[in-house]
Amino acid sequence: MLWFHIGMPKTGSTALQGYLHSNKAFLQNHKIRYMATGRDRGTGRARLICHNSMATSMARGWVDAPLPEAFHQEYEAYEAQHCIVSSEMFFGRDLSSLYSRYLSTIKAPIRFVIYIRRFDEFIEADYKQRAKNGMRTGGADAFVAKRLAQIESDPDYMNFTVIFDRIRQQVPGAEIIPRLYLREEMAGNNVITDFLSLMEVPIDDVVLPEAAANKSLSRAASEALGRFEGAGGPLDKKARRQLGRLLQDTADPRIFGKYDVLNTTERKAIMETLEARNANMRRTVFPDRNCLFSPSQSADTPFERGGSHELDDFQYVQRILQDLVDQ
Repeated sequence: MLWFHIGMPKTGSTALQGYLHSNKAFLQNHKIRYMATGRDRGTGRARLICHNSMATSMARGWVDAPLPEAFHQEYEAYEAQHCIVSSEMFFGRDLSSLYSRYLSTIKAPIRFVIYIRRFDEFIEADYKQRAKNGMRTGGADAFVAKRLAQIESDPDYMNFTVIFDRIRQQVPGAEIIPRLYLREEMAGNNVITDFLSLMEVPIDDVVLPEAAANKSLSRAASEALGRFEGAGGPLDKKARRQLGRLLQDTADPRIFGKYDVLNTTERKAIMETLEARNANMRRTVFPDRNCLFSPSQSADTPFERGGSHELDDFQYVQRILQDLVDQ
């Protein structure tokens, strides 16, 4: 059995991939193989990475991609087990070339696991991720306005009926397994235990990592990290990621925050439009639910961007970042 875990982004993929990467013996005991092909980056599997890089190679026209023979040989050696490929970078991509290059000769079912996050929380998390990575967002006002316009003008945006149908067309015979990214409803209240439960791994067998998951940085902290420059100019991706970890480790409550990207009106518009857009999918896949996601606890809490404190918060985080670099 071949499993593709493809996100969606911002649904605990990094935590899941880290667990699969670090618990080879446990997986073996449960007849699970976390596929090495695509995780070696040409090192001969001496130093595997956590996620599968085939999605990145696919986006680059299969430059530096693993040979199909390597994938087929590994799968054939473990095909009696649950074989897993994981990368959220597959989400929303055209998988036709993945099928023709690697999957067309595989006879066993190919299952695509897709975790679906609350629409408003995904847009907020997406903005913060882009902001802290130093990507050009135009600022929260412009970013949100662009997303609202896209939701209004593009009926396929975040339409999971369309997304699922595209996967089935691109990968003939694919089975789609949607999961709602709701901690209180996931098996074991964690994406790791929930995903492994699909392979009949008992929840009580899974020892979760002791380290707590990273808390969400505030919008001001995300923007400050993304705009921070070292003595030699803008930071590269690796240096920015390392600095972000140090910022998280300070555990300063002022740098964390949620529900600080969308205002109340925007949040309501996003949820109402995308819930309606996915009503047919909900009735088919989740027939016992009246809606995919219940109203957020923050829905009735007024919030407006541009408060007088935001510049102070931004400058406060900039000073913390400079202190971390100077240490």
